[in-house]
Order: sequence, then structure tokens, then C-alpha cells
Amino acid sequence: MSKSLLRIFTMTALASAVSFTALAGNPFAEKADTNKDGLIQLSEFTALGNQKFTEMDTDANGLVTKEERRAFRELKREARAMKKFAKTDSNDDGFVSETEFMAAHADRKNSMQKWRDMNHDGQISKEDRQARKKMRKAKRKEMRQNKAKRPKMDTNGDGAIDLAEHQAATIAKFERMDKNADGVLGADEQRRPRTGHGKYGMGR
Repeated sequence: MSKSLLRIFTMTALASAVSFTALAGNPFAEKADTNKDGLIQLSEFTALGNQKFTEMDTDANGLVTKEERRAFRELKREARAMKKFAKTDSNDDGFVSETEFMAAHADRKNSMQKWRDMNHDGQISKEDRQARKKMRKAKRKEMRQNKAKRPKMDTNGDGAIDLAEHQAATIAKFERMDKNADGVLGADEQRRPRTGHGKYGMGR
């Protein structure tokens, strides 16, 4: 598929839709939880962080530059777009038919309806809207707090991130996510903070 076609499809069919990742599985947890015990240990968390550092460090010089981070984010965006396209292209013929497009649209609409129905009574009411508003307010507050707690990664100010800096930031992120400080991330702690994903830490 050409990049232009992929871009057009992504913009019109997918990127314009609301993302409801909370309704789906947690890819991060599935990837990090290597022993499949439902918990994420610090060792598993840091192993995933080290893997990401290696992927970003394309010239293998032990430093991740701004250019490498930018290229890594672009690759991730393309991979997500291709994954969405493949999901919509249900017969795997490399094209999205009108039937497939409308099926994907209906699926997104159904997901939106479920997300908006906060009390799961089958109706979208004033109480649902108030609950969503409250949830968004709490989320924004959490994001601001996470941003304030996030330490500076480039501690030596050289404009690049070495492995030690990356590992220190990874551990700090684990500690922020481990809200009950029990040394593991349970199911309710496994969704990563939205702030800081695209910079240096364990981004999406």
C-alpha cells in the first residue's frame, strides 16, 4: 500500500475517530507481563524499557538523540496506522471496501456508545455526562501531577539520553505507577501515565 493511500485512509477512517483504548485489552501490560501472572514486576518493566532504548538507539552508540526519538515516534505512528488498517481490512486483500469501512464505523460507534453509557443502563443520560465530566477532570488533575513529578531525564544536559538516564527515568515511572508501593503493578495500575510518553521514557 502506498504511503499516501495509507495516510488518506488513516485520516478519514481512523484518526478522526475517538480512541477507546480503555475498552480494549492493554497491549502494554500484555507485552510487559512476560511471565503472564497478571502483575508487572520492576524487572519486567525495566526489561521493556531497555528494549525500547535499544530500538531507539539506531546507531548503537549508547545515546538516544532527539532525531532518533523523533524517528522512533514516526515508526510507532506508522505501525499503529497499519494495525488499524489490517483490522479494518477483514479479508486481508490489501483494500478496504465500503462494507469493511462501514463495519469498522459501526464498531467504533458501538464502542463510543458503550463508553458514553457510564452506568451501563443502555441509555445516555445527564448522569452519564456528569460522570464523564468528573472523570475527565480527575484525569487532567492526574496528568498534571504526573507531569510535575516527572524528573528531568537529560541530567547531564548534553542533549541526548544514555542508558543510565533512561533506566533511572524508567524506574521513576514505575514508582509513580505503583500507587500502593507494593513493588508490582496490579491490574488497576498497569495503564501508564499519558504524560511524557513521547519524550524519553517508555512511550507507546
